[in-house]
Amino acid sequence: MRQVVSALVIWFFCASGWANPPTQERMTDDQGDRTSYVTKMALIQGHLWVAAQLVEAGEMDLGAKHAKHPAQEVYQELLPFFRQIGSAGFADELDAMSQQFHSANKADFPTSYLRVMAVINGIVADQGLDDAAKLRVARALIAQADIEYRAGVVGGEIADLQEYQDARGFLHVAETFVAQCAGSKQRDRLLDLLQSAKSLWPSLNPKGTIPGDMQTLTLLTGQLDAAAQLASP
Repeated sequence: MRQVVSALVIWFFCASGWANPPTQERMTDDQGDRTSYVTKMALIQGHLWVAAQLVEAGEMDLGAKHAKHPAQEVYQELLPFFRQIGSAGFADELDAMSQQFHSANKADFPTSYLRVMAVINGIVADQGLDDAAKLRVARALIAQADIEYRAGVVGGEIADLQEYQDARGFLHVAETFVAQCAGSKQRDRLLDLLQSAKSLWPSLNPKGTIPGDMQTLTLLTGQLDAAAQLASP
């Protein structure tokens, strides 16, 4: 009888997790996984923000390039994460927004765009990222913006308009993540740096020479990296 009781006690502790409690390393890994998937969603938001800005400016064809294939390709990488957290994702909302480019009534686009962004924001909020994780997302976005800006602008001239535009969208979304980091002492300074970096884009469809220091985004990436380390528990 004692052996049966002992076996039951051992089973209870193992089943409840008490015999093998979550370690700080496992919790950190979980936060890292969520941060990685949130970054992918943030990249999609960057593409969609550019699409919305171009549609508002009457550039429907340019907007469609950002709203369709790039966002849908990144979305496929999110499917394992959605299954893991039991989320329906936002494929339906994304498709509904993309369909607006084939609709005769373009006035419905802003509503579809805001619906997609709201669903993504909800999924991101549910992940409960701390300030350090949010700053790492912002850092990843600016690092990607740096890569795409350098591909998009060569010698002060537009070499790849879509890459140039993507980079601006990633900066916009990075700014929203930094703005949420109320507990970071670096927040206000980072927001000032992000605001200054916007001068790299005189517009989303510029016609003349592009002014600005190509090192701006590289330096900003480093600043965000340092801020994320300071914010880490």
